[in-house]
Amino acid sequence: MTKQYKVGIYCRLSVDDASNSAKAKHYIPSEESVSIENQYEILSKFAMLNGWIEVKTYRDDGYSGGNFQRPGFLEMLEDARHGLINLILVKDLSRLGRDFVEVGRYTDVVFPSLGCRFVSVLDCLDSEGDNTDMLHFRSLMNDYHLKDLSSKIRSVLHAKKKSGQYVAAYAPYGYRKSEEDKHRLVLDEEAAAVVREIYQMRYSGMAYGKIAATLNGRGILPPSWHWAVHYGKGSCNRSKLWAYATVKCLLNDDVYLGTLTQNCTGSRSYKDKTMIHKPESEWISHENAHEAIIQPELWEAVQKINQAAKQRADGRTPPQPALFTGKLVCADCGHPMVVSRQSLHRKNGTVKRYVSYFCSRFATTGHSTCSWHRVSEITLKNIVLSEIRAHGKAVAIDEAAVLDRLKQQIQSANTSRQEDCQQEISRLRRRLEELERMTAKLYEDKVSGAISEASFALLIEKNEQERVEKAERLDTLLAGERKSQQDIANIQRWAGTVRQYLDLQDLNRDIVEELIDHIEIGERTVIDGQKHQDIKIYYRFVGLV
Repeated sequence: MTKQYKVGIYCRLSVDDASNSAKAKHYIPSEESVSIENQYEILSKFAMLNGWIEVKTYRDDGYSGGNFQRPGFLEMLEDARHGLINLILVKDLSRLGRDFVEVGRYTDVVFPSLGCRFVSVLDCLDSEGDNTDMLHFRSLMNDYHLKDLSSKIRSVLHAKKKSGQYVAAYAPYGYRKSEEDKHRLVLDEEAAAVVREIYQMRYSGMAYGKIAATLNGRGILPPSWHWAVHYGKGSCNRSKLWAYATVKCLLNDDVYLGTLTQNCTGSRSYKDKTMIHKPESEWISHENAHEAIIQPELWEAVQKINQAAKQRADGRTPPQPALFTGKLVCADCGHPMVVSRQSLHRKNGTVKRYVSYFCSRFATTGHSTCSWHRVSEITLKNIVLSEIRAHGKAVAIDEAAVLDRLKQQIQSANTSRQEDCQQEISRLRRRLEELERMTAKLYEDKVSGAISEASFALLIEKNEQERVEKAERLDTLLAGERKSQQDIANIQRWAGTVRQYLDLQDLNRDIVEELIDHIEIGERTVIDGQKHQDIKIYYRFVGLV
C-alpha cells in the first residue's frame, strides 16, 4: 500500500528579500508578501500533482535564514512531533535556512527522527531519494551567502557610525530622529525639559530612587511610554513607572552633552546574536554631533556625585545570597522581594545584624508604587520551619490520609469534568478515524472521476479544517490528562521528601531550594490591636498545601 503523505508547506521571506519584492514597491497589499504567496502556489500545486494531502501552511515573513527561532518553523516542528504532518515541503533549501550546520542537523537528524520526509522542489532534493549528495553543498553555499550578507551590512553600518550618523532603532529619551534625516538627532522639547529637571534634582542631592518617585508622583511617562505615545502605537507592554535603574542610566549618558557614542556593543558573529560589550578602544565617538541638553558644567558636577555614590557602594562587602533570596514574591503586585541588611550597634560594643525582605517594586519606584510588605528573616524562618515539621509529622503518622487529601485538593476542580473529558476524547478519536477514511475516499473519487476537481478541492479543504480542529482539541485534552497523572506522581514525591524533615531543627539554603517553590508575602495589618500578615508557602511539586 502506498504511504499517505500529510504535507506541511513551509514558506519564508527575509527582510532583505522583502526589500526587493513587489511588497516594498507597493504593487500588492502590504500584509501579504508576493514572494511568500508565490512560494505557496508552487508548493501547493506540487503537492497536489504528487497526490499528497496538504495539511497546513507555515509562514515566516520577515525572518532571517540564520535564525531558526521563527514562529512558523517552530510550529511546524511541534506539529511534526505530534504526527500532524509527515512531509515538509519547501521551495528551495535556502527557505529552510542559511546556516550550514543547523540545516544539516535538521535534514539529517531532526526530520528523520520525527518520521518526516523533506523535499526541496527547485533543488530537486528529496530525503527519500538518491539525490541527497548535493544537499550539504547547497546548504554550504547558502551559509556563505548569509556570512557575506552579514559582512556587507556590518561594513555599511560601521561606515555610517564613522561618519557620525545615528544608526540605532530608537532615539535616546530627550531626542527624536529628524524628519529630514533619520540618521540625525534633534531635540524632543517635552522630554528634554524632563531630562534637564532630572539633572537639576540630582545636582541638588536627590537619590536615584527619590527622583523616580518624584516623576511617578507627577505622572510623567517613562522613556518607553513617551516614545510609544508620541511616535509609536500609543501603548507598550513596559511598566508605566520610572525606576531606579532608568534614572541612573539617564544620568550617566553622555549623549546629553551632544556627544554621539556608538559601536559600544555588538554580536559575536553572524550566527550568534548574543550581544557583548566591546572594549572602549572600539567605540566610535563624535562630539557636538547634535544639540546638547545639559551644559558641561552641570554634567561634570552630576558625574562627581554619581562617582562618589559608586565609590561608597564599591566599599561595601558584596552581599551573599540570603536564606530566602529568589523565593519571595509580593502578594499584591507579584514582584520579587529583595533582601535588606541592617546593623544595630549596642552600647556594650557588640553589633546585632538584622535581615529582612521588602517589595522590589516599592524600592525601585522610589516608594511611589505598592508598599513595603516587609518581613523579617527570623520570623519567616520560624514560620517555614514549623510548617515543614508539621507536614513531616502528618506524613509520618498517616501518609495515605495526607496523599488522599492532596489528591482531592488537586482533583476537586476537575472531578466534575473528568468523565466528560474521557467521553469527548473517545468521540474525537472516532471522528478523526472517520475523517481519515473520508479523505482517502475523496482521493479515490477524484482519481476515478466520480467528483470534479473543484468539488474535490472544496470537500478536502472542509475535511482538513475539521480534522485539524479536532486534532488540536484532542491534544489539549490528552495534555490535561498527562498533567493530572504527573500531579499525582508529584504528590508522592513531595511526601517522600518532606518526611525526611520530621525533626528539622534549622533551615538552610539547600533545604529551601529542595522544598520551597515560592512564598507570597502580604502586607502587615493591625486588627483589634494585633498585627497580622498573610504568608502563603507554595511547595515544589504540590503548590499550596
